[in-house]
Amino acid sequence: MNISGSISGLINNRPALNAFFYLSIVSAAFTGAIASLSNGFVWDDIHVVTNPVLVDTNSFYGYFFGNGIYYRPFWRVSLSLDWSLWRMNPLGYHLNNLVVHAANSLLVFVMAERLMTRGDGNIIADKTPADRIQADRIPAFLAALTFALHPVHSEPIAWISGRTDLLVTFFFLLGFLGFLIYRWEDDAKGIVICALFYLFSMFSKENGIMLIAVVLAYGLLTKMPWRRLMLSMSVLFAVVIVYFMMRHGSGLSEVIMKPGTAGAYLSSQVSLISFFKTIVYGSGYYIEKLLLPMNLNLLPAIPESAGYVWLFCAAVGGSVFCLVRCGSPAPFLLLWIVLTMLPSLSVMFSQVASPLGERYLYLSSVGFSILLVWGCAKILNRRVLIGVFILISIWYFVLINERVGQWRSDLTLWGDTVKKSPVSATAHTNYAIALMQEQDIVNSEKELLTALRIPYKSGEQTALILNALSNIEIMRKDYKKAIDYLRDAIKYDTGCSAAFNNLGYVYMQMSAADGVDEQGKTEALRTAISYFNKALEIVSYLSQTKFNLGLCYFELNDYDKAAEYFNATVEADPVSKLGQQAASLLAAAKMRKAAGGSLRR
Repeated sequence: MNISGSISGLINNRPALNAFFYLSIVSAAFTGAIASLSNGFVWDDIHVVTNPVLVDTNSFYGYFFGNGIYYRPFWRVSLSLDWSLWRMNPLGYHLNNLVVHAANSLLVFVMAERLMTRGDGNIIADKTPADRIQADRIPAFLAALTFALHPVHSEPIAWISGRTDLLVTFFFLLGFLGFLIYRWEDDAKGIVICALFYLFSMFSKENGIMLIAVVLAYGLLTKMPWRRLMLSMSVLFAVVIVYFMMRHGSGLSEVIMKPGTAGAYLSSQVSLISFFKTIVYGSGYYIEKLLLPMNLNLLPAIPESAGYVWLFCAAVGGSVFCLVRCGSPAPFLLLWIVLTMLPSLSVMFSQVASPLGERYLYLSSVGFSILLVWGCAKILNRRVLIGVFILISIWYFVLINERVGQWRSDLTLWGDTVKKSPVSATAHTNYAIALMQEQDIVNSEKELLTALRIPYKSGEQTALILNALSNIEIMRKDYKKAIDYLRDAIKYDTGCSAAFNNLGYVYMQMSAADGVDEQGKTEALRTAISYFNKALEIVSYLSQTKFNLGLCYFELNDYDKAAEYFNATVEADPVSKLGQQAASLLAAAKMRKAAGGSLRR
């Protein structure tokens, strides 16, 4: 068999070469995180996919006219489509995350190919035209493989709610590729494509707004005619205006609110020294995770080690050198990384999200993956380049599979997070809840008491811990201690719907205790109803709370009210176990009323 002849045939057969590249990239994207397909719902996934705003198909168009700090209609639409197909089967949700990630990896290949053959021309000068075709595309192919397998992507892939980062990157890349068409082919359709996908990227996540800055940077660096560049900026700025009109100005209003106040984006005022210190250490952490994606953590704290200062300084120095001495596309790729990372850096000063997160690097890693391969291609010959990135791909493959496996369940995820973030009250609380679900009450209580002793918690966090402790006492049937925990929880957070719901549940259980007379039963049920109603005043779509209200009214022989709440539970999700139970009790309530059951209001 003539191997060299086969390779030569592949090189000269462009469709076959394309198929090889595309299939290899998609295969890498899927196999790297395929373990996620066996993962369940973790963290807030169940809450997200069962949110009535998502499952109510009548509200589809309402997704696009909203407000609040999180305005992500395309993310909501994608999850709604998943719900219509998969309901409570996590497989479909994880599969769609993998599909979007694979599509992004293909777009990185297309983008890398165009960037690497502009400006400097061919990265590697080979002798034959056939070899040049292969050499031009191999670095782009390696960049796409690097992106497809980068372990820092495990969080947005394995976390269903993390699809926001996958979607924003998908539309961001399509928008930028549209701009490249306009820039180099002078085709007006390119800027239309860019504008359309720019809007779609912002519909997916707020950091999509940085595409206008990326376009401006590329236009300036490639010396785009000034008139055409200004036209591009005008079109994209108009898209930004439309975007904020559709979200009723929200986002901007939260940013300019007084830091630390309710609803504000920023957490508190910071001194100039504290600001730069946070930026330096936070950026150093992100640089480390891009270069050495090991020891990944769901809730990392901003580091304090001096090593991160040196890493930051080295990165800045290297970037300045690259901007001054290196040719295209290095300066642009550096700006891509910096510009797309800016929203992530701002999160470090916010009160609406974790200060650091692996998922925040997904879009920035596009520029990093291409820049890494480009830099290596400049100093290595083709064979060494391929060999180096085969080793990197194997290393990445092992790391991303390990990390995706840690997202298998709440128990594995939060167990890992507690080890890496032992002073995080959130980590201990969520790990305790996972242990509670496994009936490990003793260790669950230990984790909650540990979380309670950790300083600098918000009132809301303290209330969640106390509410979880009440769950343990409910399981032990120590209702008095549970009530004490719940009343303390409400003192810390008067808007804790879970505490009101648990109080209702406790009194509902007390109504059925041995030795309770009819009057005591009635009083306990009335008290339970009052607490359930307070929970619904805070969060109106709690299906379990409506179901419990139906049970209370059923026990009081108020079959009209019972039917009302059972029917509401069924309407929320008729195919769920809770919905089916409500349907049976709804029929029973109607039968009892028809049979002349007494009504007590």
